[in-house]
Amino acid sequence: FHPPRFDRGRSRWTLRARIGKDAVEAVLQHLLFEARATTQQRAPVQEPPVKTTTRVDCGAPSRVVREPTKMAGIMINIKWGKEQIPASVAPTDTPAKLFEQLEQKTGVPVARQKLMAKGAWRGVLKENMSLADLKPNQNVTLMGTAERLVEPATKTVFIEDLKEEDKAKSGMCLPAGFANLGNTCYMNSTLQCLRAVPELRESLEKNGAADQELAGALAATYRDLDATTRPLEPARFVAALRATFPQFAQRGRGGGFAQQDAEELYSSLLATLANSLKEEGGGNVVDSLLGMDMEERLTCPECDAEPEVVKRDTARKLVCNIQGGTAGDNVNHLFEGLKLGLAGSLEKNSEILGRNAVWTKTSRVAKLAPYLCVQYMRFFWKATPDSADHTGVKCKIMRPVSFTDTLDVYPFCNPALQAAIKANRDKYGAQLEAAREAKAAASAEPEEKKAKTDGDAEMADAKPEDEDPALAAAIAMSMDEGSDDAAKHAALLESCGLPADFQGHYELFSIVSHKGRSADGGHYMGWVKQEDGKGVNNKWLVFDDDLVSESTQEFIMGLKGGGDEHMSYLQFYRAKKGGI
Repeated sequence: FHPPRFDRGRSRWTLRARIGKDAVEAVLQHLLFEARATTQQRAPVQEPPVKTTTRVDCGAPSRVVREPTKMAGIMINIKWGKEQIPASVAPTDTPAKLFEQLEQKTGVPVARQKLMAKGAWRGVLKENMSLADLKPNQNVTLMGTAERLVEPATKTVFIEDLKEEDKAKSGMCLPAGFANLGNTCYMNSTLQCLRAVPELRESLEKNGAADQELAGALAATYRDLDATTRPLEPARFVAALRATFPQFAQRGRGGGFAQQDAEELYSSLLATLANSLKEEGGGNVVDSLLGMDMEERLTCPECDAEPEVVKRDTARKLVCNIQGGTAGDNVNHLFEGLKLGLAGSLEKNSEILGRNAVWTKTSRVAKLAPYLCVQYMRFFWKATPDSADHTGVKCKIMRPVSFTDTLDVYPFCNPALQAAIKANRDKYGAQLEAAREAKAAASAEPEEKKAKTDGDAEMADAKPEDEDPALAAAIAMSMDEGSDDAAKHAALLESCGLPADFQGHYELFSIVSHKGRSADGGHYMGWVKQEDGKGVNNKWLVFDDDLVSESTQEFIMGLKGGGDEHMSYLQFYRAKKGGI
């Protein structure tokens, strides 16, 4: 038989064939399938519901106006390749409106768009279909190639396109270093370490003196360094330094500038900044950040009747004495060297004996500071009476002295400062012990205690202090902040510029190292801990003049000496808050 043909003019099917019973059933099934497909394609677009309002004009009869009711839109997810694009549609919207919205978001022309959604429509979406079956957050697949690139909501900026100043402040590249202007590595490394003290930087910006003065030159040098990623020549600061301290302008045998000591630069620079960076209360910023009050006690072992002499002085560093190893006490750790550096002897006149006597000197820290500098006494002067000039030479102690990234200054403080630190440690320990015991009691609580009935409410209401007197005493001691001793301790720590919960611990954040066997030669480098704002970063920055690279905490701990490689010479610490 001939296939059935639909006559659109008469809107009916015509069939010419001699058919049997089986053929009739097959034709009827075919006609039913075609009828359903035609109904799907010709589904009428639903018009939005309307609401009727009555408008009354002055001097005219009232009239009824039909206004369409706005339907709430739903959000759908358009999946276009690897992208997920949100789109908003209303059940009454036409497919053309959705096509235009996607063209604006993707750049795919309407003619190229093919939309498919499971359960919303059959096959590819056509303009005469309905969007009423779309559900919220339904996934709709879009196929088609964009004719134009759509500008992203967030514009991508490449680091190569940034200005030099913006590139330096972005934190996406390593900071700049100082160019060596002729044996100025001692200065470059020290300035990089002091640059890591933000309070000093702020004071230099506020109180920086004129261009000819050292403080103003240092402030301008730091400013220029922050605005570039390329090596900076600190010519302005070098000129001011050599004009203020002529010893840094000395020249060697070859006519070039001689190598200098980084510690001499540190002490000379801080002495000048202390006179320039004044505070409102009469002090100076340098001593507020790096100055310590040292309590020195002199006793005469040869005469017990001689009264003890107590003096106080300001120091901006602690000295780790390494030469003590030659006297039998080998110095292997920073703690041993600091302890040895705070003790000594000197010859002084005794009024009772009427002659000079050897006095024992003992120094202790009476006032700490937020930052602490430690010098390893590696260089010393050795007399050479058999030489031609009989002047002597500078020598270097190569002995390895290990250190840790945390320094405990409690053993080096006077009794008053030790009492304040110990009170915070006891308080912190009591809090930890109370928390540990409470956690242990909660984990060991029997199941029958949790299932107690209301008749056992009296025992349930008992206070923990009544059950455990030791725990109650520990909590009470940890919460006791109103006593006179606690107030004195807090005032003492506040006068040092330290946090109220300070427990005597400092963390290492920068190092000046030296490589070589002579103080008149060798090379200095700076090592500064890289900050990420969270305090968990284990990376360090290495400033080898104009070359800047990264290092690790493990490598830093190896700068203890004992060979021809770099070894720690100056170390800078900052106070830690709370416990270790």
